[in-house]
This record gives sequence, structure tokens and C-alpha cells, in this order.
Amino acid sequence: DKRRVEVLLNATTRRDVTGAIVGVIGVGQDITEMRRLMEQEALLFQAQAANDAKSQFLATMSHEMRTPLNVIMGMNELVLDTVLSAEQRKFAEQIRASSESLLVLINDILDLTKIEAGKLELVSVDFDLRSVMEETVDSVASKALGKGLEVCSYLNPNTETIVNGDPDRLRQIFLNLLSNGIKFTERGQVYLLVELEDVTATHQAFRFKVYDSGIGISEDGQKKLFNRFSQVDSSTTRTYGGTGLGLAISKQFAELMDGSMGVQSEQGKGSLFWFSAVFKRVQNVDQPRFQPPSLLGQGLSILLVASNETLRNSLLRYLENFELQALSVDSIFKAMTLLNDHDFPIVIICPSVAGEGGAVTAHSYKMSARAQGLGEIEEELTLDDADDDEVIGRADNLRTSMEVLKTLEQTQPHVHAIVLCPITQLSQAALYRDSTNCSLLSRPVRLKALHDALMDHCPINRSVAGRSSPNNMLSAASGSTALQLDVVPRGAEESGKALKILIAMADQGNRIVLRAMLMRDMHQCDLCSDGKEVIRMLKRNGDAWNYDALIVDYRLEGKLSTEIVREVDESERVMPASKPLLVIGVVMEKDGEESAACTAAGMDAVLLKPFERADVKATLFALTQKRAARAQQQKPLERIPSGLSGEDGDKQQPKIRVLVVDDDGGQRMLLRMMLEKEGFQVDQAEDGAQGAKAVARVAYTVVLMDGFMPKKTGWEASVEIRKEEKARGVTNGVIIVGVTGATSREDAEKCFAAGGTA
Repeated sequence: DKRRVEVLLNATTRRDVTGAIVGVIGVGQDITEMRRLMEQEALLFQAQAANDAKSQFLATMSHEMRTPLNVIMGMNELVLDTVLSAEQRKFAEQIRASSESLLVLINDILDLTKIEAGKLELVSVDFDLRSVMEETVDSVASKALGKGLEVCSYLNPNTETIVNGDPDRLRQIFLNLLSNGIKFTERGQVYLLVELEDVTATHQAFRFKVYDSGIGISEDGQKKLFNRFSQVDSSTTRTYGGTGLGLAISKQFAELMDGSMGVQSEQGKGSLFWFSAVFKRVQNVDQPRFQPPSLLGQGLSILLVASNETLRNSLLRYLENFELQALSVDSIFKAMTLLNDHDFPIVIICPSVAGEGGAVTAHSYKMSARAQGLGEIEEELTLDDADDDEVIGRADNLRTSMEVLKTLEQTQPHVHAIVLCPITQLSQAALYRDSTNCSLLSRPVRLKALHDALMDHCPINRSVAGRSSPNNMLSAASGSTALQLDVVPRGAEESGKALKILIAMADQGNRIVLRAMLMRDMHQCDLCSDGKEVIRMLKRNGDAWNYDALIVDYRLEGKLSTEIVREVDESERVMPASKPLLVIGVVMEKDGEESAACTAAGMDAVLLKPFERADVKATLFALTQKRAARAQQQKPLERIPSGLSGEDGDKQQPKIRVLVVDDDGGQRMLLRMMLEKEGFQVDQAEDGAQGAKAVARVAYTVVLMDGFMPKKTGWEASVEIRKEEKARGVTNGVIIVGVTGATSREDAEKCFAAGGTA
């Protein structure tokens, strides 16, 4: 048939009795199919090797990309801590949002590589499933409420929620599904429902459902949803963004939890994403219990006011679980009509999120109670005088609700109100903190907060315990602590008294920039460019220096900064120790020779060019706090090189001393700035070998140890430190905290196996 085949020939000679070759015997075998299979196997091995190399490359790149990104995000947070104009704050917040999005993408890629390599393992720890659910809903609430969306959740209060499993992966699935729901929904709500499916002696099976009233998904689109790097269509990516990795990874996580994931949707009518998971039951543990408030049998009911039907139904079911009777209406005006005719000891009011990005109207998308998994909720009240959309939206906002409550205080002082205020309106709620008989809870409301508020307001409980305050402010986190409504903006705190500072630098531009930064914090600054003039300007004024601090460039005309420090030290030996001169060096490289020379000379700190205002501010604050603390001791203070001090210097003022070990200079600088701002004394090392030597030389309290470094890894250095401690008979060794950009069970095991503390 003229097919080309590959033949394996095997020939052997035929000999006579004398050994002479008299012929050849040949056998031919068709090995075409065998050769094809061998080539396929070779190609398979090559593909697997390429895939492994790709996974390793992505994992490495994810780690390397995360390191500078962490620095960017940390530095940006420091910028946000400063006083910014509205435009500058907007730019910085956009940097934060974009950085967080990039970090999510990097984490997704890392998770994907672990899944492909079969190295992703779930941890098994005891956790409260309700807490994970509520924390995740809280984390996305600001974004949802900012769009005018309601976001709420429900889990039966009688369900045992302390289980054993992986809370971080569960939280990751929640976050992905809720974020998608918010992203693709313009009006209405996003709702998380948790149901107990099955219980055995050892395990509990749950089904989780996330409803949204968004754009919906076509049948063809649903087939692509759980594929990697796949979205419904290209226009979705352009409009809403995303990579198509989140759902694929979430599905893998659900399957690792012995569950599955699916979707039900209709284009234009919202979506339901569900997944199931199995957790181990936890024995011999006190499960959260919610005692029914003592209102039953009093012939009284609670009035619930909420314009969003989904929110209203979920709250009604909670009240039903608490064995409380409740009537519900969708407008505060309807509630006022009822309050005039009926006796309600408690009114729960949910101000609308209208005006937060979308109006809430009577015709907003609504899901039936049955569809939400809440059963049949029958509202015991039906009013025929339905208000129009505009009235409903206006009546339900926070301002109108609180004004109505003020009127209620005068006409019906026995009525107690619980206002579930959207977290995006808490600053406005502070205006009403003097309202009597009213508790403010942030929304989304946590079950414990709602339960405690009801317990506090029920008549029998009030008669037994009494109210602690006419205005009981509760937090969503605990339901018992004060809700802090008067928030002090970050970075607004006083960094310390104004200082008189001499700036000695060769470059005029740097002198001007630094002076501008310092003068913004009300410091008084003088400038100098000649090294020979520095000591003259620093001349003593009585028994003290003429300045509080000297910021000096490493190289000045006529003199090095190290020579200036020696002259300062000689003068201070005969001066009172209550106010030593603070000396701060200025260098180009944080870990270069200049920085090392400044540290060895005994300078109090080092600043890096170009200057960062937060760095300058934090350095001065830490040094002034340190000087003030030492001055209170009324003991002589000697200048000690920061890289060598510890035992002698710390005798005068006990202080937690921290060693930061990281191969990335930016990460070291970020950690140092953050720790020094909190008052810690910080030293640095750039690899595990240097870190181990430093711990052997100086008595540190805490070591922050990066896991992956050249020369010697953090884990190897930790082992060396523990061996050295054991040889010296040290019982309470240094606290070693492992630092890694990719937290995993494997990293944690390496850390603890090496002797890490946390």
C-alpha cells in the first residue's frame, strides 16, 4: 500500500562446522507504531518539563515582583500618613488601589502555579466560620455601599460554626465571589447565604451561595466561567477588568475542600454562584450561643424598617431565630404611622444607601425570600398607601431617619431605636450621637452586635441591669465596645515639639528641599555648607548646644562628617547629659560604605537621598522620644555607635531592640522606618550570615528574618542562632519571626523547624 514504515532489522551470521560464514539470517520488525509512541512519550516529558519550568519561573517571578511591590505599597501608606491636598490624596489612593490589584494578580498566579505543580495543600486549624463570613463581607462593604448596593449575609444562629479547616482559602473564595458580584452589579444587592447541608459524627458539609442582582450571564458564557484566563467575552474585560483567574482558582479550592462550585444565571436578571465544602467537626469546644432576648411573652413586637427587601428578609429571619415577633415596613413614614397606633418597644431602622452611587426605589431588583433560601417570610403588616419612588428613597436616608427619631423621643420616649448605619455614613452619624434611647450599629451588622443590642434594649433586661448610658454606641466587631465615630485622621498626630536644626550639606538644592520638609513640621532650620563652620555654629550656649539636632552630609567642604562627630563627642564629655546633640548623617546609599562609616562614628541615625518626608519625620520623632526617655533617667548619656550598642546603652533606658534581616534594601528600609516610628531600636543585616553574626554579638529581643536570601537563607541562619544559644546555655532565646512574601504551609514548617518563633 506504499506506506512508509520503520523497520528494525536484526541480522546474524550462519556458520559451518569450521566456523566459516556461509550465510546471513535476517529478521525485520515493523516498529512504526512503537516509534510513534516513543516520540509521543518524549514530547510528553518535554511538555511536562516545560510546564514545570514555567511554574517555577512564575513562582520565582511572583516572589521577586512581590518584594518591590511591598515596598511601593508601604511607602505609599507612609505618604498617606502625611498631610496631603485633596488632589494628592486622590493620586496616592489610586496608587494604593492599583497596587492592591496587582498584588491580587500576583497571588493568583502563585496559587495557580502551586495548583499545577500539585503543591498546594490546605491547612487544618480550628476557626469560626461565622467570623470568616462576616469579616469578608465587611471587607467589601465600603465598595458595595459606595455604589449604592446593599450587601448582607445570613447564617442560622443555631448552627455550630466552630469547625476545622482552612479559613484563609475559604475567605479567598468568599472574597472572589463577593467582589465579582459587586463588580457586575449596578443597583440592588449582593447577598451571601450559608446553609448547613449535612452533619455526621465527624464532619459538617456546608453550601455557600452568593446572589447578585447584576448583569447576569448567558448560557454560552457560563460554559467559559471556570476556565483559566477566560471571561464571558472580551467586552467584559474592557469594561470591568480582571484576568479570568479568580473563579478557576476558587473552584480548585472548593474541590480541595471536598466540594464543588457552580453557577445559575440568566442574562439581565442577576446570578447565583454557589460552592460546597466539608469541614471537620470540633469536639469539646464551646460553640457560640445566642440566648433569646427576654421579650417573649410580653405581647410586644419589634418594628423593622428597611427599604431593601433582601436586607429586610435576612433581619426578619434573625429576629425569628431569636424568638422575637417582628413587623416590617419599607419606609420610615410607614413606621411612624404604625408607631402612632401600636406599641413597639424597639424599632430597628436601616437607613438607605441611596445617594451613595445609586438610588433605592420601590422598583429596585428584588429576590424572593424563597430564592434567598430564607423560606417564606410573611410580613404581618400590609399597607395600601405605597409611596412613590422619590419619597421612599428620601425617607430612608440617615438624616431623615434620625430627625424622625428625635421627634419620637419627645412623643414616645419609651421607644428604643437601633439604627443600622451604613459604614460609609458613620461620619454623618456622629452628628446624632447625643440622641437618647438610640444605639448605632455599623452595617453590615454582625450577629453578635445585633444580639447584644437587642439584649440591652429588651424591657426585662433593662429592668434587671439598667442601661449604662442613654446613648449606647456599639461596634460591629464585638457588639459591646464603643463605636468610635470621631476619627482622628491618620498622620494628624503631633510628631513632637519643634526643634532647632542645623542643616550642613554641600548641595544647595538638597539643603532647600530638606529645610522645606522640616519647616512644614514647624522646625526652625539654619543652613551651612562649609564643614569648618559647623562647629562654630554649633557653639555652646551656656551649658547646652545652640541647636537640638545636626543633619550633616557625609562629605562637606573642608571636613568629613565623621570628624565633626568626633569633635562633638569631645565637647559633650564636659556637658550635661540632659540634652545631647542629635547627629543625623546624610548618605547616598543606605547600606554603602558611607552609611557604615556614619554608624561606626556614632551618629544617631542616617537619612538617605533623595529625602522622603515620612522618613525624615519618623527619624526625628524616634530620636526625640529616645532622648526624652533617657533624660528622665537623669543619668549620663554617652554617644554609642548604633550598630554596636545594646548592653551598655540600653542599661540607661530599656528598649526593645530589633534586627531586620532581609536581602532587599527597600524592604529593610521600610521595616526600619515603621519600627522606629513605633519607638523600637532597629539594626539591619542583608543576609543570613550577617544576621547570625549580629545575634551572636548583640543581645536582640526580636529578629525579623527573611526566609529566602543569598549566601545563607533565613532558615539556615535561624538554625545557626539556635545552635549558638544552646552552646552558651541560653534558655530564653531571641524571638525569631519569619518574614516571607508567599505564606504557605511549607514556609511555616521550614520556619518552625529551623527554630522560628512565629
